[in-house]
Amino acid sequence: MLARMLQATAILLCGSPPLLAQTPYPSRAITMVVAFNAGGSTDLIARVLAQHLGSILGQNLIVENKGGADGAIGSAAVTRAAPDGYTLILSTTSTHVINPLLNKNITYNPSTDFQPISLVAQSPNILVSSQKFDAKSVADVIVRAKAAPGQLNVATGATMHLLNAAMFKSMAGLSWVDVPYKGSGPALNDLISGQVDLMFDQLPSSLAQVQGGRLKAVAVTSRNRSSIAPDIPTIAESGLPAFEATSWWGVFAPPKTPPEIVAKLNAAIHQALAEPKLLATFAGMGLEVWRSTPEEFGRLLIDERIKWQKVIADNNIEVN
Repeated sequence: MLARMLQATAILLCGSPPLLAQTPYPSRAITMVVAFNAGGSTDLIARVLAQHLGSILGQNLIVENKGGADGAIGSAAVTRAAPDGYTLILSTTSTHVINPLLNKNITYNPSTDFQPISLVAQSPNILVSSQKFDAKSVADVIVRAKAAPGQLNVATGATMHLLNAAMFKSMAGLSWVDVPYKGSGPALNDLISGQVDLMFDQLPSSLAQVQGGRLKAVAVTSRNRSSIAPDIPTIAESGLPAFEATSWWGVFAPPKTPPEIVAKLNAAIHQALAEPKLLATFAGMGLEVWRSTPEEFGRLLIDERIKWQKVIADNNIEVN
């Protein structure tokens, strides 16, 4: 009897090493994909976050740029990666919500092919006007636009800014001319020279022009005033209370990533977002930290898709 018990114990012990030898996550370097070329805002945010997150997790966190197709190439690559926590992506409003709504050729489903981990940062956009345009507030813009239907020229240098303008126009019941540009830089130049009247742009890039007296700030697009420009009112408080639009950045993993890995990454990201050096760097970039649980992030994604799908449909914006 004793011999059989000893034999059974030996069998159990022989079978236990694989379980005991399981290496805790993470045990090697983690890759964070950025679906854009190096040097842009998403790339810079990823590199700042990676530095702090790698220290917290005790492993190198490598930023890998996979640009192309407005972020679709890098995003698709992450959906095919192993769901083991070693491949992540820092994605954006445009990449994760807007692009799939406008591009029929996207090969992945943003609702099911990613595991949300946490939001990281947000930045409101800003409605700015030329110094030659006689309007200082949202109310002024609406009055001017209604007085001259189809006469105002509104520059759009990015898809997100086009949708901001479309939402404003539909909410206020306005008619104007959208003037498309290949990038915000050329659009800003024409706005400064007075060739166009208005523009929605990222707050950090236009704020310098406002502070230099080359443009006028009308309002920011976030629900609350921005901490980096608290004197600029919001569109919501200026007559269109339902208006809210921000650019956000968040971390995703491939689908079916284990819950314990998701929880560990979420906690580590939150710890990184509390570090003074990261907060100072983000503030210098015009960003506000935005933490969330995976569940909160998932609910935001649903709300964002519903909102922007309606804007696209209401304004007959072309889907390619």
